[in-house]
Amino acid sequence: MLGATGSTRQIQHCHRPGWHCGSSAIRDLLEFHGLDLTEAFCFGLGAGLGITYVEIPDSATPFIVHVRSMGFEESVFSTLGVPFAWSSYTDKQAATADLHEALRDGVPALLLTDIYHLPYFGSSTHFPGHAIVAWQLNEARDEVLVSDTERPELISVPAASLADARFSTSPPFVHYGNLFAPRSLKVTVSAEQVRAAIIANARALAEGNRNSGLSALDTWIELLPRWRAEENWRWLLRFAYQVIEKRGTGGAGFRAMYVDFLLEAGVMLPAVHTANLVGLMQCSATAWSELAALLKMASESDVFPIREIEAAIIRVKLHETQYVHQVISRF
Repeated sequence: MLGATGSTRQIQHCHRPGWHCGSSAIRDLLEFHGLDLTEAFCFGLGAGLGITYVEIPDSATPFIVHVRSMGFEESVFSTLGVPFAWSSYTDKQAATADLHEALRDGVPALLLTDIYHLPYFGSSTHFPGHAIVAWQLNEARDEVLVSDTERPELISVPAASLADARFSTSPPFVHYGNLFAPRSLKVTVSAEQVRAAIIANARALAEGNRNSGLSALDTWIELLPRWRAEENWRWLLRFAYQVIEKRGTGGAGFRAMYVDFLLEAGVMLPAVHTANLVGLMQCSATAWSELAALLKMASESDVFPIREIEAAIIRVKLHETQYVHQVISRF
């Protein structure tokens, strides 16, 4: 095992490669504390599906559509009835001190980071809100060993780089050294908790505002002319494709992963199958993947296909609406 020096306790990490940063990191943390769940099930418990339209002026990506819910990590623990609060900090020194103290005590920590500052990504684009787990401290090398999504082994990160990564003021994922390092967790999962998570996710999609939930798709359609007017519109479309189909979603804007969750949930809740939630979500996943494929193709084109993109977004909204209505009215 990769080790640290001094009085740092050695702990066995529980990392398994996954699709999405938050759900795989929480899966790892829960297994360390004795609850063995799949990544998809963790994602569903956190009501992970979302749609958020964000504008970040004067950036390389002034328009972004996120397809995961905000506050996902908090929602998982809330569903499980686990008291949860991020520790946040006014400065990097205090954030680093708390993390190192937890690791010296043999306690892994869930962190939020901006991949721009994580050397192993080599990213030129800021992408905050990326969850990882810190497992060990190598004080001799001033490095922290972390696990991250699909990477199978622990990764050494310079402590200074990790400190920079833990702070972000870029919306919608703003974090100030966010850390969650519980000393112990005693949790079980009930059918009623699963049902509540499914309903909460559907209601969040239905009850959003102009920039969140299903209404955000209308905002996206309305503002497509502004996308077309941008000089770097090809990169905007390429980035949107990546956010939906790549970048840790498991494909189809997390909807493919949610299908897996619903299949598992159906073992505990027969109503999942009675209401055909799996089939409806599969249709939504297909619509998201078709939209992503169009965005990718358009990013390599000389013409911004505004009508085709609009039609693809409308198809996504149709299928998302059918799923949401079924959950709220029949589940």
